[in-house]
Amino acid sequence: MSADAPSGSPRATLVAGAAASTTVVVAVTLAGPIPGVVLPDGPLGLWRAAGEGRPAWALLAVAAIAALSLLFVRLYLLARDHVVDVRFVARAAAAWTAPVLLAQPILSLDAYSYVAQGRLLVLGIDPYTTGPIVFGAGPLLDPVAPVWRMTPAPYGPLSLTLLGWSADVTGAQHVPFVLLLRMLAIAAVVVGTVAVARLARPGARPAAVALVAANPVVVLHLIGGVHLDVLVGALAPVVLLAVRRRWWWLAALAAAAAFALKLPGLVLVGYVLWARFRRPERRWAGTAAVLTVTAVVVLGAAATVPDGWGWISTLDTPGRVELLYTVPAAVAGVAYGLTMGGVGFGTLLDGARMLCAAAGAVLMGWLVVRAGRPSLPVHRAGTLVGAALVVLALAAPVIHAWYLAWALTLLAAGAGVVGQRRLIGLSIALCFSALPDPLTRWHHGLLPVTLLLLVATLALTFWWLADARRRPPGERADAGAADLTVSGAA
Repeated sequence: MSADAPSGSPRATLVAGAAASTTVVVAVTLAGPIPGVVLPDGPLGLWRAAGEGRPAWALLAVAAIAALSLLFVRLYLLARDHVVDVRFVARAAAAWTAPVLLAQPILSLDAYSYVAQGRLLVLGIDPYTTGPIVFGAGPLLDPVAPVWRMTPAPYGPLSLTLLGWSADVTGAQHVPFVLLLRMLAIAAVVVGTVAVARLARPGARPAAVALVAANPVVVLHLIGGVHLDVLVGALAPVVLLAVRRRWWWLAALAAAAAFALKLPGLVLVGYVLWARFRRPERRWAGTAAVLTVTAVVVLGAAATVPDGWGWISTLDTPGRVELLYTVPAAVAGVAYGLTMGGVGFGTLLDGARMLCAAAGAVLMGWLVVRAGRPSLPVHRAGTLVGAALVVLALAAPVIHAWYLAWALTLLAAGAGVVGQRRLIGLSIALCFSALPDPLTRWHHGLLPVTLLLLVATLALTFWWLADARRRPPGERADAGAADLTVSGAA
């Protein structure tokens, strides 16, 4: 396909994306969960897995993920070249999101852990000291991934408060609990998208909105998968907007709330404090005020749950799963090859994790310090803070697609063309990090097919993006002027 193809039919892109999203939902549902997990039937039995042919359904799911990813690239190019406007992008995002609204949690079982942890809190049991295993076999434990059944919650006190409230309101029934959190996730995406539109340069708003609202990570993982990381992503641009307007109390409040939700919020807290300190007017008094607001919010959130600081000791919980596609695992793999197996891989992995954590901390600190300079344009500051959050995700012992939520809004609003290309590539690559079980196991023979499809999707993505960039500016502008009225009225 040539670079001028994206200017062909915006409506076809919208419809095809909705079809791809629907296919992902149906195929993932029929492919079924991992062994040892029993899922609820869902509304009208829509969450039931197929009785047979699950590998085939899994293969269809990954093909649909690839299709949705490429349609996302197509929509981005339409938006970047002003062939479509913000309203059309919003309609496309809504159409792509609609199929996941009543679906089971897509490509993740974390939502079922949320239900169990919320129920623990309602019963007065500390989720920071025990896991869902205390419920024994039954509806609360059976849908939880086996690896997380005995582990405590690694989330901040504000997250637990939210889960406890949701469990109380819904009676810890899976379907209403998931649908309630999904509505909250949609609200967070809307807030983040509006903030991105406010932050982005006027000419870049359609593309920035497409990078957030129509991103397959958002559609499939943050909304479809129902992950609390979406709340951190919604607060990040609020922090940046508040700092730009010097609404320091709001910036401190939003950053502290993000930290009380999940650890990445600490990067936002550091940015707000440093940005305020760099302001010469009432430097010490102003910084002290920001620190006071931050402390009040964090301490208040900790007081809402038993053992409000217990989550600090459980932050290593996600690292109990060894994923081979993380940066620490890659470093350990290289070291293992260089030592020719002389040192155990587990030992090397532990060392690599420590090394990546230390290097990541240094790099994040440097990025946050640069972002806090008063003379720095807001877009550049947002890009630097977003980069720090990406570094945190990459340096962590594990990485999941939904971790991109931490930085997505900031990078979408502030990154230039090259940065946006990298963000698109990272988004698509991470979409393939969570797949139906048959695709992740060698004995099904489908893992090589999955990897091949990922490589092909990324190759086509970067070819499209590079080819479109080489087009003469006048050609892109003419195409945009010709189609803008059609796209806005679609």
